[in-house]
Amino acid sequence: MAYFDTAYLVKCYVKEEGWDSVRALAAERGRVACSVFGRLELHAALHRTFREGRLTRRELEAVLDQLSADEAVRMWHWLPLSAAMMTAVVDVFGQLPPGVFLRTGDAVHLMTARDSGFREVFSNDRRLLAAARHVGITGVDVIGRRQ
Repeated sequence: MAYFDTAYLVKCYVKEEGWDSVRALAAERGRVACSVFGRLELHAALHRTFREGRLTRRELEAVLDQLSADEAVRMWHWLPLSAAMMTAVVDVFGQLPPGVFLRTGDAVHLMTARDSGFREVFSNDRRLLAAARHVGITGVDVIGRRQ
């Protein structure tokens, strides 16, 4: 199993740069884990691709149907966002060096992955990848970069 952030989840449904490498990794691992927060972000990101004109209404509906089918067969393992997890996210900001830029959503992904026993988090988000080592996990980008 692999932990994907939302940027990688989107590539499983939208043909954008690196989608083929990300889908191959998902197929190789069999199942993919992500914070339930990523599920919310995924729906927002898919709507953004529609809003920006990269998906038609018909394509968006097909993608959402596929997502529902994938969820029905438990392709995605949505990890809960518990009170303890939210505390871990809050705590990480007090421990980071001043030069580390970390957004809240990325902190949720990193702490969920780490506290769920993952040693790696897969993403192409450069800030998330750079911050990963500060929380004790490895950020991996199969599209081209490894941190």
